[in-house]
Amino acid sequence: MRAFLAIAAVLAAIITTAPAAAQTGPVNASAAPATGTAQRRAILDALRPAVERRLGPGVEFVVTQMRVRSGWAFVMADPQRRGGRPIDGRRYFGEDFDNMDGLTVTALLRFNRGWTLVDHAIGATDAWYCDGGPSRVVTGC
Repeated sequence: MRAFLAIAAVLAAIITTAPAAAQTGPVNASAAPATGTAQRRAILDALRPAVERRLGPGVEFVVTQMRVRSGWAFVMADPQRRGGRPIDGRRYFGEDFDNMDGLTVTALLRFNRGWTLVDHAIGATDAWYCDGGPSRVVTGC
């Protein structure tokens, strides 16, 4: 009996301390996009190519807001280079960068067998996204 209890305790410890990659959850239209989940990676991976077309390769995101509801995702994030290096907005936008809201990326994505970018903006100074997606995904409109 002691051996059984010892094995059960070890298994419980392994299960509760398994790496995040093993506890990533589903990629679907409604899973919560918590840090380290497959859902969050899938959403950011769908957004990344469009941002890299404008800012060059090697972009990672510091997410300030991400919401998923009814097959829609809303993302607000600050792009940076891998490893946390800042991106010089003036290099990509010239003098227009002074009239932008930094490099903050806002995006709407739709789920249909995977996440697809519907629209996005870099440095937008208005809430362009208020007319897209369900209102419960996009807040503050």
